[in-house]
Amino acid sequence: MVSAIRKIATKPVWWWERKRSYRIRSQFDRLPPMTVHPAPRRFVVLTTLEAVNDSLWAAWSWYRYLREEGFELHLATDGELPDAIASAAQRLFPGISICNVGIALQLLGGDRPGLAAFFRHHPVAKQVGLVLALSSQGPVLYSDHDVIAFNRPHELLECVKRDIPCYFADEGGGCHDPALVERLNALGLEYEPALNAGFLYIPSRALSVDLAERILANWEPLPFSYFSPQTVMSALMQNANARPLPGDRYVISSRRQFYWEKDVDYSAIAARHFTGTVRHVMYRYGLPALLRQSKLWREEPENA
Repeated sequence: MVSAIRKIATKPVWWWERKRSYRIRSQFDRLPPMTVHPAPRRFVVLTTLEAVNDSLWAAWSWYRYLREEGFELHLATDGELPDAIASAAQRLFPGISICNVGIALQLLGGDRPGLAAFFRHHPVAKQVGLVLALSSQGPVLYSDHDVIAFNRPHELLECVKRDIPCYFADEGGGCHDPALVERLNALGLEYEPALNAGFLYIPSRALSVDLAERILANWEPLPFSYFSPQTVMSALMQNANARPLPGDRYVISSRRQFYWEKDVDYSAIAARHFTGTVRHVMYRYGLPALLRQSKLWREEPENA
C-alpha cells in the first residue's frame, strides 16, 4: 500500500516542491551583517540575476569561516545587478566587491579564439573564464550560488593553508560533455571524472589558460552539452593535481530528492552543493538550518 501511494504521489509532490515559491529565499536580510576587509585571497560567488538571493545566503554561510583565514568577498554577476539588490548586498556585507563577470573575462587578454567562441556561444561558460582570469592574479576560492556551508570546513582550510587545489566530488560520478571527452582523449589529456565544478579552490596561477585554449581550439556549439564547462575544468584541475574533498563532509547527493527519502544530516557535514534535482531541499531545509545557526553568530566589534 505504501509503495503504491509513493508511486502515485512522488512525481506531483516533487513537481510542487520544486516549483513552489519559498519566501526564505528573499529573507537573507535576517542574517547578521558581516564586514569584508581587504585580504590576499578572493572568495568569489558567481550568480545569475535570478539566483542572486541564493548567492547571498551561500556567501554568508562560507564567509563566516573564511574571513579570518585571509579571504575577501566578491560577488560576480552574469548581468547588471539592480541597485536595490546591490544595496542590500552591501548592507549584509559592508565592503563586498560586486562585479560583472564579463568585465573579469577581459583580464584574460591575448588572442584566444577557442576560449572567445566558448564564452560567446555557451550560456554557462563564463564560470571557466572567471576562474581562469582571477586565479591568474592570486588564490581563488570559487563557489556557485547553491553551495551552503553548515560547519567549519577544516579539510578545505587545510588545503588552502598548504596551497593544494581541491574540489567537491559527486557521489554519483560527475557529468561531462562526450564531445569534449573525445577531444581530451585525442590530446592525450586526463580529467577528473567525479569533479563537480561548483566549488573549487585554486592556488595562484595553478590553472593553465594555454591548456584551456588548446582544449577548446576546435570547439563547436553543437551538439550542445550543459556540462562542457565542467569537462574543461575537470581537465584543468587534473593538470593542476587537484584533490577531492572528503565526500562524507562535502556532499553532492540526491538524498531527499523525493519527499519520502531521508535527508542529509546537516549537523555532521561541512557543506552541501544543492544541485538542480535537490534545489528545493536547500530552500525547505538547508536555508532554515543556516538561519538557525546564524542566530548564534555575531560579528566581533571593529575594535575588539
